[in-house]
Amino acid sequence: MIVAPAREEARAGDQKNCREQTAVQQFLRQAEDTKQSYEERKKAYESAAGVCSQEGSIYAALSALLLEHQDAEAALTWARRGLRVAPENPDLTLYEGVSLLLVGHPEQALAVLKNSKPTGKNEFYLGMAHRALREHKEAQEALLRAFALGFNDPYVLYVLIEQDHALGDKEAGLRDFRTFYEGFPDSPWLHMLYGDAYLSKNDDSNAEGEYEQVVKLAPNLPIVHYQLGFIDFNRARYAAAEGDFRTEIATNPTYAPAYLYLGTTLRRLARNAEALPFLEQAVIRDPNYILAYNELATAQIEAGKPEDALRTLQEGEHRFPQEAAFPAQLAGVLRRLGRTVEAKSEAEKATRLSKTNNPIHHGIAVEPTPSLSPSNENRPEADFPFKCQIVLASSRNESTLHAPGRCARRGFTSGSHPVASWGGNSQAQKPVKKSGWSHSYVGSTLL
Repeated sequence: MIVAPAREEARAGDQKNCREQTAVQQFLRQAEDTKQSYEERKKAYESAAGVCSQEGSIYAALSALLLEHQDAEAALTWARRGLRVAPENPDLTLYEGVSLLLVGHPEQALAVLKNSKPTGKNEFYLGMAHRALREHKEAQEALLRAFALGFNDPYVLYVLIEQDHALGDKEAGLRDFRTFYEGFPDSPWLHMLYGDAYLSKNDDSNAEGEYEQVVKLAPNLPIVHYQLGFIDFNRARYAAAEGDFRTEIATNPTYAPAYLYLGTTLRRLARNAEALPFLEQAVIRDPNYILAYNELATAQIEAGKPEDALRTLQEGEHRFPQEAAFPAQLAGVLRRLGRTVEAKSEAEKATRLSKTNNPIHHGIAVEPTPSLSPSNENRPEADFPFKCQIVLASSRNESTLHAPGRCARRGFTSGSHPVASWGGNSQAQKPVKKSGWSHSYVGSTLL
């Protein structure tokens, strides 16, 4: 590292030409040197920013490094510092939006990202913000724009197909699968799609095989260890599931479902006290994840912390006022606390909501407070209707394409899997090799 005297020498220079000063150039060379450790690079950027306090590009570079290394809180701090001196810097605006998304503030992230220039990368993150808010149509549209504008990464298509499924848009799903298969036939994300398709058919064995193939190809790919953990959880192999979920968190530390299922797994292993911080993180990482509030409250009650459970459920009720589960659970907690009048009011509210709404799809509509059950309904983002055998027909070449032989090899036929035809002359996108921070994944977000 450059020591303090050099920093003082640089600070004394003209801010306008700050980057040209010898000391600052030394800081930046060290910061940009990928052979240096993350801590050394971060300190070098911080030193450069301390000297060139009006140089927005340095704040942007530091924010990007922090995001690449999963430190979204620090990235948000530095992006906002940079925006105070360079409010028109488009990279800083983007990094502020991404950081807000990753620290669990998707509404704020959306407001920031809507003001970003419509580039492929910006549209991708805009789509991810809509996705976090469960606004699937808006997410689908933004992700389509991202790909059309040149952000050609297989993960973009993976998440786009997820939105197609959430909307029940089979035609779009098959179209996007075709683009994926033609453009990225060797991507590990293709195996993720196959695994998800098998999982949606309750074929855990073949799903597990696809996910294990992903691990061989790309052991640090996000989501795959979560899916393996989910399969182990379903089989009541809780020790194995714990290892899978911990690996997912180490690889993808902002992914809320991994925290939720790790916490629930620990509770199944009679380790409730260990489970609490992971369940708390599930709520923080995804404040729109209904099940996380219920699981956390259940664990807090079991830990003898009814006041904490009360606050958790009140937060859930405020965020999801139409869900009968929250007043139902609140009624039980309030009775435990001797607050019978309030308990009666919440119970009446739960009854009214139950009569007017369909039961929510998380197994938590009535007391006693529930826990996760190994059913399809608790599989976040896991089932896709766009299965293996695909018939492709185009005006250029009438042909049939079977997605790498998996359906035939594993006994599926066109009678048991969707078969779709396309017309038109669409061109498959070619793989684009990514580099730098844009190839990190945070909370299922491509960075």
